[in-house]
Amino acid sequence: MSEFITDSPELGCYWHFAPQEGGREDGPNDAMMQNFRGKPYSALVREAVQNSLDAVLDTSQPVRVEITFSSLNARNFTNFFNLREHIIECRDYFSWQEKAVALYDSMAECFSKDLRGSKIGYIKVSDFNTKGMEYDPNSSQSHFYAFARAAGVSSKVDQQSGGSFGFGKSAYFQLSPIGTIFISSLTHTGLHAFEGVSWLCSHRFNGVKVSSVGYYDNNQGQPITDIEHIPARFRRDESGTSFYILGFKESLKQQATEEMIDEALKSFWYAIYSNHLIIKIGEHEITADNLDRYMLERFPDEIDNSAKGGYLKPRPYYLAVREAGVSPKAKAFTENLPILGECTLYLIKSDTPKDKIIYMRRPLMLVYGKRTQTSYGVFGTFVCANPVGDKILQSLENPAHDEWKPTNWRDSNNRIKEEGNNAMKEIHDFIMRCFSSLFSNAEDTALEITGLDELLYIPEDLIADDEDKDHAVGNPTGFVKDEGVSLTTDILDKQGKQKDESDTSNVGSVKIIEVGSSDETDEEPDDPDGITAGVGGHKRKKSRSKGGKPTAGDSFKETKIQNPNGTYKVYLPVRFRVAAQNEDGKNYHILIIHCDRDVIDGELELITIGEQTDDVVDIESTDNGTIRDNLLTDVVLEEGRNIVKVLFKDNMRHAIKLKAYENQ
Repeated sequence: MSEFITDSPELGCYWHFAPQEGGREDGPNDAMMQNFRGKPYSALVREAVQNSLDAVLDTSQPVRVEITFSSLNARNFTNFFNLREHIIECRDYFSWQEKAVALYDSMAECFSKDLRGSKIGYIKVSDFNTKGMEYDPNSSQSHFYAFARAAGVSSKVDQQSGGSFGFGKSAYFQLSPIGTIFISSLTHTGLHAFEGVSWLCSHRFNGVKVSSVGYYDNNQGQPITDIEHIPARFRRDESGTSFYILGFKESLKQQATEEMIDEALKSFWYAIYSNHLIIKIGEHEITADNLDRYMLERFPDEIDNSAKGGYLKPRPYYLAVREAGVSPKAKAFTENLPILGECTLYLIKSDTPKDKIIYMRRPLMLVYGKRTQTSYGVFGTFVCANPVGDKILQSLENPAHDEWKPTNWRDSNNRIKEEGNNAMKEIHDFIMRCFSSLFSNAEDTALEITGLDELLYIPEDLIADDEDKDHAVGNPTGFVKDEGVSLTTDILDKQGKQKDESDTSNVGSVKIIEVGSSDETDEEPDDPDGITAGVGGHKRKKSRSKGGKPTAGDSFKETKIQNPNGTYKVYLPVRFRVAAQNEDGKNYHILIIHCDRDVIDGELELITIGEQTDDVVDIESTDNGTIRDNLLTDVVLEEGRNIVKVLFKDNMRHAIKLKAYENQ
């Protein structure tokens, strides 16, 4: 029976926490995750606007997202304010946990004990020209059900859309200091749905143990689908969805507004510029017509010198798009790539010794930004908006939607899918072709110079993605080369460890070489625990092999590349160790490789170390790359720690010397 009551603005809505008879008990740790972390208002904008762009109704018109601030009065919503009693019970149920007591005390403080004149603030996020979320009580595929009543289930209309992992809803709950939101939706077919949801913890209420999640409605704990039964404040008269994030403090309004405007410009300027999106935050409405003014006011710099990819200054990338075909410094390149389909790269020349590209796909929002290994002095915007390429790139994306990596796309056996590796290589090659075209007047040795710049700038490139690392390679001289804008450095006499360092990790020097040349190196095996150990392969040592093969020295070898569109490979500086592991009579070698950046086309050469001479033993199997005798090609390495598993054909344990390369 419905509890619908007509003589109250609340219309009889109240909190339903279902009795918990056995099953899992949810503790306060989940609720503790709702504390403010990082930039919660930025996270809300990214998630909310992405959801809206994924559910566009009329593609000929822009999606509109409005973010406003208001409050509920306790006099009109008395039953809602009874949530405080559940919060107190949560605190008492876990009174033995200090953090739980502090958490629920802070939640309770959002409510006044005296309800006369009391109110509670909220952030309202509404979208328009979107499809809305329908509710079907008999289907877990229902979008309203997935958002309000399921965990880890995506509520996306399009499961190949910007965020289809089912985790994005936490951006709404984490912003609520009481873990509570309301959802009201109207589909383009005229179906309504409304419900309030509160994430707390298991607790007792009126002597009965109840579940951690409560629902606010007048339909016996089920979403309200009759518009006449939805409180008037929460009714929609146009298709789309509104979210009400409860517990917002009025004192934070200015901070929230500024942070959300900045995030809207950083992540969604391209969608706004293309007239796919209008965002209104408080009194600020950002459209294609006034985007330029907002960009200039809030991000006047035409150079993005931010250290980390996620905290970028968007104006140079915006200018690359706006000035393409207008300014001689900017140009747009469009190709129909074999795997990803039609992609566009916008490039603009700038007075900087670095190159940096940002990447976008179909929702037309920023995914991530990353420096390249070149030093032309350009900023670029890569866009893949066609459905085929978008689907592939979505598979390469992580749940946070801030990276594309081949390692994010794996098959049922947890092996990296070759399609992902090929797609990332295709993007890299496309960007290099665009660079070559933009700088077509460069000499044939441009690639050689680019490679040299990469070596000289490796420390700063690494710092850009990991500020805690210290990689000393050279000292700046303060001079600038006559041609180009890259600073020069003096190469240190020694490229290894200091005498007082205890770390025995092996770090390789770097140099450009022609494909097919061979530089043998040698080290004694490091096996303190009696297990197989790895040996670094890029330090200057005498070769044990007869024949006088050249050895790697402390100076860089420079190789002229005759074909600027050709490929070359460079030594890859890695630290690694190896452990042998016996599985069902097979002696596998586990290579633990630490890499300072992502590599999508790597090559590993494995040499086994004997008592008198080094030897070459063919590889039988691996879980990363393609086997070619004792080489692993097409290897994908992530920045940081990687584990590569190999089995040699002789099924013996070996001390291993490793050389790592990257094909470019």
